[in-house]
Amino acid sequence: MSDIIIECTINILSLKRALSVTPPEFAAAYDWFQRHEGKSIPRLPMGSDAPEDVTVKLASQRGIHHPSYEQLPSKGAGRPTYALSVHSEGQRYYADKDVILRPEDGTWTLDYQEHATSEGKRNTDRSNEYLMRNLEDGVPVGVMVRDKRHGGYNVLGLAFVEQYNAETGTFTLHGPVNEMTELRGSFLEFPTDSLTDEQARRAKNLGVSDINDERSPEARRYVRTLQRERQSKFRQDLMAAYEGTCAVSDTNVVDALQAAHIDPYRGRRSQIVQNGILLRADIHLLYDANLVAIEPETHVLRLAESIKGSIYERYAGTPIAVPKDTDLRPSDELLGRHYEQFIAAWRHAA
Repeated sequence: MSDIIIECTINILSLKRALSVTPPEFAAAYDWFQRHEGKSIPRLPMGSDAPEDVTVKLASQRGIHHPSYEQLPSKGAGRPTYALSVHSEGQRYYADKDVILRPEDGTWTLDYQEHATSEGKRNTDRSNEYLMRNLEDGVPVGVMVRDKRHGGYNVLGLAFVEQYNAETGTFTLHGPVNEMTELRGSFLEFPTDSLTDEQARRAKNLGVSDINDERSPEARRYVRTLQRERQSKFRQDLMAAYEGTCAVSDTNVVDALQAAHIDPYRGRRSQIVQNGILLRADIHLLYDANLVAIEPETHVLRLAESIKGSIYERYAGTPIAVPKDTDLRPSDELLGRHYEQFIAAWRHAA
């Protein structure tokens, strides 16, 4: 993954762990979002529509909601300020993409646009900062999306903030967080059985595989080290599969090549060769930003309207190079998922 992507450095994202680092009032809020997962509500749960059994404000007019800790019975219990919920309205300042379903584990992803400041206005809103803290500390948010067809909002449930893309200004939300998806390992960065014996021993000693203990700075640093080592191995595997050549441009300068994830989200398949493509760094950047995509089955490169007529036009409409070993070729299922996101992004832009 390119340097523009900021990832959470917690191996096991779990609701149990999140409850240990958030104010006690967040527990009832999380329960509300889980109970209403998949349901429609006529209005945001605030004001006269706020549930009586939840002592923390669940939403506000701003898209990213962070409750005032001064209004909580616990006064926040000395915990950092986190976002509690987000909702998508599809306003002109934002470009939230459609929800992308992941049928293999029953989860979904949503790229949520950071808050923008209107032209000429001073930026005093710290919502992006608080949502970034959710990412850093493994704290979920409730997610509600405007139902443009029937009105009201669809409650998608809880989601972890897994990534931030500095190029596109989007947070990647991955949910729903519930007992079933946690048991399936949907929010696991890497299973301990995928580590070497030495890595597994060190991870165990640091509590990396224990959802209650994975809070020490040393454990977080080690998770980041493991992420880099796994990314390095992923790149080596792709370099071998693609014979050291960019799948799009034929560039064979080793230092210019990067391992691009087709489907970059957490789960047990993230580091397999079939989930990767070897790309030149600039093309990888475009791929992560949904400015280029690869059609499943045909493997033809498609460009977003905004970069048509650019130097990348020469690659448009041409099939990418794929590994000679058919077992190492990119998964059409995963390519299809990215392509769906690419189409959704530019449908919104249009």
